[in-house]
Amino acid sequence: MNAPVAVVGPGSVGLALAARLALHGHPVTLCGRPDSPVVPAIELTEQSTRRSVDVGWGGEPHDVGPVPWVVVTTKLHQTGSAGVWLERLVDRDTLVVAAQNGVDHRERLAPWVPADRVAPALVYFNAERRGRGEVEVRHSGPDLAVGDDGPGRQARLLLGPAGFQVEIAADFTTAAWRKLMVNAVANPVTALTCRRVDVFREPAVRALTRTMLSEVAAVGRAEGASLPDSAVDDVLAWLDARPTGAGSSMLDDRLAGRPLEYDGLLGAVVRRAGSHGLGVPACEAALALISALDGGRPERASALVHITGPSIRESQCRQ
Repeated sequence: MNAPVAVVGPGSVGLALAARLALHGHPVTLCGRPDSPVVPAIELTEQSTRRSVDVGWGGEPHDVGPVPWVVVTTKLHQTGSAGVWLERLVDRDTLVVAAQNGVDHRERLAPWVPADRVAPALVYFNAERRGRGEVEVRHSGPDLAVGDDGPGRQARLLLGPAGFQVEIAADFTTAAWRKLMVNAVANPVTALTCRRVDVFREPAVRALTRTMLSEVAAVGRAEGASLPDSAVDDVLAWLDARPTGAGSSMLDDRLAGRPLEYDGLLGAVVRRAGSHGLGVPACEAALALISALDGGRPERASALVHITGPSIRESQCRQ
């Protein structure tokens, strides 16, 4: 039997990783909100193939103890909730895979996990939750990227045999900012328009997307990432190559009436731009609009925002 794994955050990415790890023989425990319904099994759909696998469920943090592996997949604004679980799951021998968005994985988990026990992981596969324990996964190229260091190589040994294509990124800072270029722009645009990747074929939207990407790249370069001018075209080409029907996690959250993750993505870009004295007007405008979905004001964009209304259909969203 392979080593036990706890997956903190039973969203779309968490379900996908947990299902593959369980299918590979790892005893997997899903850890979510104590008041959320139990997920005893995951229905995983990949390339029209549907498989079901049993998993454990962590009802309360005090019900679990240290495990060799923890995979954190919560949204950035839920990291504090993940910390309650990490306090119980992590000991000196635990390695934590931070499969989250953003560019500061180790700093984010520092209150609970030493930096040398954290493996930041960039998620590239597209996962969409279809139900409480159901997830559909689409693959195109590498599924994940990890750093070229001890924790990263260990994480590859966990995730690679489970069926994921994991690449080692020699320059993880650049890889993380390339990923942030996608997340900080594609997520808000799809959520604001309630459109999937087809929206980037609209000329006006494409022009705005190019401007926003250029602004994010400038901030990334100021942060030490190697992002040539061609990085913008690379991201646009990546969006064009997304499978038909692919959306974004922020679009999914808006449709389901869940909190939006914009502050740790687009908000982080705007804040870091300010620290470098860079102007990012298009990103600032998009941030004001995405924050306003909650009825909030632009100056509250750095606050944790909750969208508590009922779920909506994409057709309703566009009305």
